[in-house]
Amino acid sequence: MKRKRKAPALLALGISAALLLASCGKDGDRQDTEPGEIQPLGKQKIICYDVTVSAPYMEDLVSVFNAQSSTTEVEMRYLEDSDYEDEIARVLESGEKPDILWLRQPSKSNRMAEAGGLYDLSDMVTRSSLDISKYGQSLDIVQLDERIYSLPFIQNIWLLFYNKDIFDELQLEYPGQMTWEEYAQLAVKINGTDPDDVRWGGYLPIWVPNLGALELGEYLYDDELPATMDFLTLMDRLYNKDHSHPNPTEMEEIYAPGYDTFLDGKIGMMINGDWTIQILQNLEAFRTENCRWDAAPLPLTNGAEAGTSIGSNSYLAVYSQSRYPENAFEFLEFCCGEEGASILAARYCFPSYFTESGRENYMQNVDFAQTGFFFDAILQNEEGKHVLYQDMRDIFDREATSYLKGEKSLDQAMKDYMQTRNALQK
Repeated sequence: MKRKRKAPALLALGISAALLLASCGKDGDRQDTEPGEIQPLGKQKIICYDVTVSAPYMEDLVSVFNAQSSTTEVEMRYLEDSDYEDEIARVLESGEKPDILWLRQPSKSNRMAEAGGLYDLSDMVTRSSLDISKYGQSLDIVQLDERIYSLPFIQNIWLLFYNKDIFDELQLEYPGQMTWEEYAQLAVKINGTDPDDVRWGGYLPIWVPNLGALELGEYLYDDELPATMDFLTLMDRLYNKDHSHPNPTEMEEIYAPGYDTFLDGKIGMMINGDWTIQILQNLEAFRTENCRWDAAPLPLTNGAEAGTSIGSNSYLAVYSQSRYPENAFEFLEFCCGEEGASILAARYCFPSYFTESGRENYMQNVDFAQTGFFFDAILQNEEGKHVLYQDMRDIFDREATSYLKGEKSLDQAMKDYMQTRNALQK
């Protein structure tokens, strides 16, 4: 689902101010128990912050962990997803010293670590039972000077979801691995084929407008961005020339119920992340009619290695002002290790820590024809390692949207992006 992003300057100021205020707090500022609350005998309570949409699987993780740990008791506190970055900054500014923070993207981890906001986990990781090779590049991207400040938690992978009823009706083969050009042509075949209602060939969200370029390993800090420009041209074709997809203005009108629109049979194919699986299944439980759907690999850019897809990871980190870093790491090791992976997989989550048992649990719960691709894909990170990458994304998204809405030419939008990006790095 789309994640609301805040203005980079304000976010940076908020984090820096929060860390400064927190470092000036007294040791006794935080109370480990509220009035009338009973501290578990012999166990230290720690506080973990996450977003509300994570509650179902986080409560499962906490329940199992608290039952088996003899030293640590975890209490969860949840903040609204759309306001999480602002709200967590306010929590830190207030002088509260939480122990564990959920971080949405690697750039959040790198920025907070560079500002001194995260505890160095390197020595504890070395002493732990974790096999860090199972994280792959999702850990490499959040290491600063070869030190570890957060652990990969949940991985997302971009997929192509499709309406099986529409494909059967039109006697089209179900999608497999195809190129973006083949995807565009297929969308045209599906578009407008319902004589009684609106039917879009596809739905391509606007919030990662360099998606195809990432498959080639091209990131927004690169000196030249030819593949990024090519993918923007493709998006313009889908939105405004073929009109086989709702354009940015039309997406604003149907975004909130966009998943319902897909289940209603008005979208043939939808590009989105694997979180869509749980969203659609949750929606289906409250609807009387639903389409039959499945998922296939993300279309490929010409030149990308077969099996490539785009992914991102969320992370768990220990706050640098935590008074109980060892207890906090005990929970991180559980959540971001083998035990946590099995629990997450049973909840339709794709764990960052790859294990065969996690793979089996996931494939048993997510019954799709091509589920194995999720684990076998060659993943390119959605974000680059640069500490200012989120800021670059914000600037680029703004310029890309201006082009796709017809407010600027492609050349002008890219020129404005490069100028603003280069000024940001000075």
